[in-house]
Formats: sequence, C-alpha cells, structure tokens
Amino acid sequence: MEGLARLPRMIASATTDDRPIRLHPGMAWRDRARPEWFDVSRYGANALPIGVGGRGDAWYVEGPFGAGVLRHYRRGGLMARFSTRHYLWLGERRVRCVREVELLEALVAAGLPVPAPIAGAWRREGLFYQAALLMARVPVRADLMSLVHEDVAKAPWVSVGATLARFHRFGAHHPDLNARNVLQRSDGGITVIDWDRGTLGHAPGRWCHEEIARLERSLMKYRRHVPAAHIRDGMGRLRAAWREAMSGEGTNR
Repeated sequence: MEGLARLPRMIASATTDDRPIRLHPGMAWRDRARPEWFDVSRYGANALPIGVGGRGDAWYVEGPFGAGVLRHYRRGGLMARFSTRHYLWLGERRVRCVREVELLEALVAAGLPVPAPIAGAWRREGLFYQAALLMARVPVRADLMSLVHEDVAKAPWVSVGATLARFHRFGAHHPDLNARNVLQRSDGGITVIDWDRGTLGHAPGRWCHEEIARLERSLMKYRRHVPAAHIRDGMGRLRAAWREAMSGEGTNR
C-alpha cells in the first residue's frame, strides 16, 4: 500500500483516482475547502516542516485559508511496526480527522484555547484509510518544554494549571498531554494542541490528575540540564493554580 507521503501528489487528481479523497471541513469552511490544500507539493518551499513534537509529518503552510498547519496522521507504538500511516476502516464517523475536526469545533465554540480546524481529508484503501488535518496556525512563542529549558523559574506554570482546569471543567480529556503540546502563544496565553483521540463529556475526576501526572512525566523525561527538584516545584505551582481554578476561584488565563 502506498504511504501517505505519496498522498499529496494524488490529491490533485482525486476526480480520476478510483480511491477519491474525501473532505470533512470545519463549519467556517463548508463548501470552500479544497482537496489541493492537502497537496504539500503545491506549497513548494513555502511548506515549512515542523520538527518538534508529535509523531507525524507536519508543515506550516499558507493558502486561501490564511496561515495553517497541515498534519498527516501517523501511528506510534506497537501498531507502527505494521504500518505507520494506515488505520483500520470502521466507518466515516470513526475516521481520525473527522473526529478531531468535530472535537476542535466544540472546544472552540466553548471558548477554549485550541487551534481552529479548517478541514480534514482522508482516503479509503480497502480495509484501511489514510488521513490528514489542516488547522489554523496559532502564533506561538514556545512549547512548555522549551520554556522550562529556557528558565524553569519563569515558565508559565500558573497559566498552564489554570488553562488545564478550564478544559477539565468542560469535560475535555486529552489522551496524550505532554510538554510539547502545551504552547505559550505570542500574547502570553496558553494553547493546547494535538487533540487526536480526545473526548468530551467527562465529569472531573481521577483522569484529570492522571493527565497532569503524564505532563509531569514528560517534563522529567526531557528535562536535560534542569534539576528534577525545580520541575517538581514548578508542578506544585501548576497544581495549586489548577485546584484554585477547578474550585471556581481562579481566573481564565
């Protein structure tokens, strides 16, 4: 089976391919999204690879939608030994990009800081499919891991804790929260990215603490020269801000 790296050149001729590209646009792009937006080769040198975070192919791109991020879904873990780019077809409602577009739209509608979805695209190949997602680009200063490396004492621990509480109070579960997908925007606010496999509708509970513990483990794993005690101190500040915001006493940050 052809890898998703081959997909960009085939999208433009989707009308003649016996495996057509399907689109699932965000509400703002209904009837306007185009398959060629997922054709990396069309952007030429203006498609800038994103080298940090995530496990998939991703690029900064610009088009009629403005500044965006194009990401191809790739597997990790054990299943990646069989295929890094193919997912089992279980129906359109289970397609990864369809679910992520709809989740992001719900989070944006709730006023939560995530990238606005533009469209998802997928192509079925027998029992499998490949997928990609196009999102609006968030003006970013740095991810949390980089900020900790830069100055652990000045990292935005309090803002991150308060922001995570906003998601948790809304019942939004992030299955892969780590120090690379928590971003500080250029305006100082916090945005959380990479919501693949995320879910809604959860009452706050143990899972919230498990998410924060996962974030802490990622900081410890990639801390390099930063003393572990300093990260524990920062996480203490993050948890205190989280508890305050969960109680309704904190402010949105």
